[in-house]
Amino acid sequence: MRRGIFGAQHKILSHRIPESVREAFEILLENRGLDGAAISGELKDLGEHLSMRGMEEGALLMAGHMARQSKIVLVGDYDCDGITSVAQMALFLTEVGYSNFEAVIPLREEGYGIPERAVRENPDAGLFVAMDCGTLDRKPISLACSMGADCIVIDHHEVPPGDIAPASVIINPKHPECCSTFKEFCAAGLTLLFLAALRRALNGTFPAPSLGGKYMALAAIGTVADLVPLVSANRILAGSGLRSINSHNWPPLAMLANAAGIRERAITAGHIAYYIGPRINAAGRVSDGRIAYDLFTACESTQMGQLARELNRLNSERQAEEEAILKTIAERLAAGPHKGRTFIMADPAWSTGVVGIAASRVQQQFHYGPVIILAADEKTATARGSARSIPGFDIHAALHQCSDLLIKWGGHKAAAGLTIETAKVPLFIERLEGIALSHPAEIFTPVVKIDMILPLVLIGDELMDALHRLEPHGMGNPAPLFASRNAGFTLKKFFGKERKHLRLGFGNGLEGIFWGGAKWLSDMSQGEKGRLDVVFQVAWDDFYKKPSIVIKEMGRFFQ
Repeated sequence: MRRGIFGAQHKILSHRIPESVREAFEILLENRGLDGAAISGELKDLGEHLSMRGMEEGALLMAGHMARQSKIVLVGDYDCDGITSVAQMALFLTEVGYSNFEAVIPLREEGYGIPERAVRENPDAGLFVAMDCGTLDRKPISLACSMGADCIVIDHHEVPPGDIAPASVIINPKHPECCSTFKEFCAAGLTLLFLAALRRALNGTFPAPSLGGKYMALAAIGTVADLVPLVSANRILAGSGLRSINSHNWPPLAMLANAAGIRERAITAGHIAYYIGPRINAAGRVSDGRIAYDLFTACESTQMGQLARELNRLNSERQAEEEAILKTIAERLAAGPHKGRTFIMADPAWSTGVVGIAASRVQQQFHYGPVIILAADEKTATARGSARSIPGFDIHAALHQCSDLLIKWGGHKAAAGLTIETAKVPLFIERLEGIALSHPAEIFTPVVKIDMILPLVLIGDELMDALHRLEPHGMGNPAPLFASRNAGFTLKKFFGKERKHLRLGFGNGLEGIFWGGAKWLSDMSQGEKGRLDVVFQVAWDDFYKKPSIVIKEMGRFFQ
């Protein structure tokens, strides 16, 4: 056991690659440009990031305010990254015995960023700490400074020249003056690093709690859910956090996992992306992000259970709203095929809290670059929404070229938010399409990229153990995608509410699930045999406790 910069004990694990799958594993590493060191990083390797621009200065500034018992106001965006960041900071202050602080999570109607009410309602605050926002929030930060308060910003959003807010300290790896070797942190990861720096800056004036357990869990949840690349430092954060999640049984997260129906499973990055993250995000999207914050900072089990069930209910509500939006879009596309590389659609019936997820679904299905879904407000004659893009098309740079048409905008290369006058939407559509037309045509054509041809006979416990070393998977490090030529299979059954899905058998006890695959094999009968090329991912079947495959495509792909 070793104690690292976060005060958490962790095992230094060694792995042995079985000979039978060593070659396949080495091909995977080579294809991804990885080596053994890249996939075995440890918490201690994060220490270099404590020297990031503003990290030590911000920690000393906050430590000084704590020594003077200043009122501290914590502000974070209402999405998963912002909520997990504020929760970490609040838990730390509570654990060291510091009670003179307030936490503010904006309402969806207030939009992203620091709401001015956070400043106006706390005129006695000595320090504001903004997480997952603040870099571009000139107005509220200027107001706070005019009232004599200091402001620390812990953020990761893109920084256009000349728009930086006048905060006392800005910790943002994308700041033009930041020399950080890694630029892709999310706010939850930066907040954990900041707490490590703060713990050191307190220099014994307050207790120094371990930053493992719940802190590492929250950093991992924010990192995975915010879709930052799971490489380098993010890989270490996510991997260490998942180990904490699966070993410490932190009650608030256990309650949420139970509500999501995954309490008995070993939690993976995929579970965070598809079960945990959406429930946290649902609070801010259809109700109040404070609900998720209250869950993570709750002390009493009854309250935790109630809040976890409420998040589960809100997620169901969010899913219903999302499906309604997608149904409307599908109906419009059926009435008149969409032309062009970009996709922008608005409707006054749509909720601003759900359009981002709808944009992601449309982008994944149709591969437009980008997809922008807007919720129009007829009273203010404005529309607010979200953009999702494709590799090779920088939506943040594109919106910068359209900034004269926009009221407000910001985000990343792959995702962004914006507000625009409804009357300017047609001109915006025209200009964005022109920008897309200046890009190479091939980036708008979806391509399935497999990692390697893998004989199905190699799929077993040994391969599962080797593939486990590549986890956690997410943006920048997707789960390996394999193909098998002319694979023999037996159609075991159609299943699901509308019999849309397939369960197939491939011999030697190997089974596969093909979600939505019924339409491709609708002319086959149960028990019938066939042979086709298969594109798939390897997975673990929790019910049967054995390896299985998740089929992505079936057909004749190889000559």
